[in-house]
Amino acid sequence: MTSIMQVMDAAKKIMRQSGNMRQWGEGYPSEAVIMSDIEKGGGFVIEDGGNVVGYLAFLPSPEPTYQKIYDGNWLDDEKPYHVIHRIASLPDAHGIFSSIMNFCFARESNIRIDTHRDNAIMQHNIEKHGFTYCGIIYLANGDERLAFQKLNNEPILHKKSFHELTVDELYELLRVRSEVFVVEQDCVYQDLDGDDQKAIHLWLTLADKVVALARVCPAGTHMSEISIGRVITTERGKGYGKQIMLHAIDAAIEYFQATHIDIEAQEYAKGFYESVGFKQSSDTFMLDGIPHIRMTWKKD
Repeated sequence: MTSIMQVMDAAKKIMRQSGNMRQWGEGYPSEAVIMSDIEKGGGFVIEDGGNVVGYLAFLPSPEPTYQKIYDGNWLDDEKPYHVIHRIASLPDAHGIFSSIMNFCFARESNIRIDTHRDNAIMQHNIEKHGFTYCGIIYLANGDERLAFQKLNNEPILHKKSFHELTVDELYELLRVRSEVFVVEQDCVYQDLDGDDQKAIHLWLTLADKVVALARVCPAGTHMSEISIGRVITTERGKGYGKQIMLHAIDAAIEYFQATHIDIEAQEYAKGFYESVGFKQSSDTFMLDGIPHIRMTWKKD
């Protein structure tokens, strides 16, 4: 708690130095307010080298002070949302706001935030990260705040080697693979083939849910050439499959300097893979009881 309060004091000093003399008056935010955030599961610290350099509250709706908005409207007043409060950081900590946005939008796609009219620094950061000004809200004590909202419908890309994956991330990727291949496609064959440990794993999340995934294997593992496989989308018709394939091609170039990529595609998906630059390079063959074709991508 001591480290968090030191961050709060530093943030207030930055406010005063920038001309924001009225926001966060004496005693706010108190230890009791921070403890309330933590007890609700919404108080988070940002660390650098084991030291606390930032703080935020990230709490689910409803936010009582957002029930009424004046001189404007929320972008979406029907769906649940999360709210960000009490962003603070040390003066020599850089990139904190962007890190906070990545953290929050990985967990929720509908986010609201407010700030004081005099807080030009926060307004700049909020608008720079794509929030829309919606109107004015009033706190319980009657103080005015400028209110913003962002509906983020773009998934977030994650890209890691096998050994960089957390236990939870690995579990979720394997769970989705099992759900699609075994449960949905009734393809009851061995998924864990020994190639995952050497692969680069990519996945897209929207509000902390995996919506697409793929892996990129180096040459001589799954196939003789660099290959992309385990391509899955959990939400069809939204373009996530094409996004993950394009990211996978980029990863093959980045990690393995690929100029030639092979895939073993289910025959029905030929048109999809052609849309991202692959061409059929074999006759139809059976794999795990399903018709497949080999397809190849070559760098221009």
